[in-house]
Amino acid sequence: MKVLIVEDDIDIQALIGHYFKKEGYEAELASDGEKGLEKLKKSKHNLVILDVMLPKLDGVTFAKLVKEKAEVYGKPYIIMLTAKTEIEDVLIGLKAGVDDYIKKPFDPRELILRANRFLMKDRKNKTNFLDLEIDEERYLVTNAGKEIELSKKEYELLVLLIKNRENVITREKVLEEVWGSNYYSGDRTVDVYISKLREKIPFLARCIKTIKGVGYRLEENL
Repeated sequence: MKVLIVEDDIDIQALIGHYFKKEGYEAELASDGEKGLEKLKKSKHNLVILDVMLPKLDGVTFAKLVKEKAEVYGKPYIIMLTAKTEIEDVLIGLKAGVDDYIKKPFDPRELILRANRFLMKDRKNKTNFLDLEIDEERYLVTNAGKEIELSKKEYELLVLLIKNRENVITREKVLEEVWGSNYYSGDRTVDVYISKLREKIPFLARCIKTIKGVGYRLEENL
């Protein structure tokens, strides 16, 4: 699980990073809004800890851009940090798409508890295979943090293979699960879509084994 901490106060930044790493999360740091967006674009994160007052790009604008351009930045949860106490400022942040709000000064342990509320929910909806991560709630597939664009059927086929890893799945079973009744005997649709997955996710070419005359098996131990 990846957390991006966008905070211009180096001491606070390091403190938050320390607590998240201690909890087993991968924490990445940025000292201004523009650098934060660049890092979020390069590697999709599950959560952003975002200060309101930032150099170059303020937190509210940052949050709006992330929520409006999910295809670019992914769909991370955003927890905003602020020294402001007026309810109007809180409402502005929430309207920008922020998921939670915590006021400075704060106890890092409280921040971790709030973050876990979102990230534990994410874990329940995720399926992993090697560097692949599938978010079934958002129909999002990433390979080492980079999003992979798949059609609906490609996505469903991939999920079926991963959930049945190390087991042989017959072509008939795949057709029933993914295509329902929309196929006929001798249909080569499965083979075509297996080829598409191997092309879009190259390392799967060696993981998906063809069982001649039967179907396919996804193998993790290469």
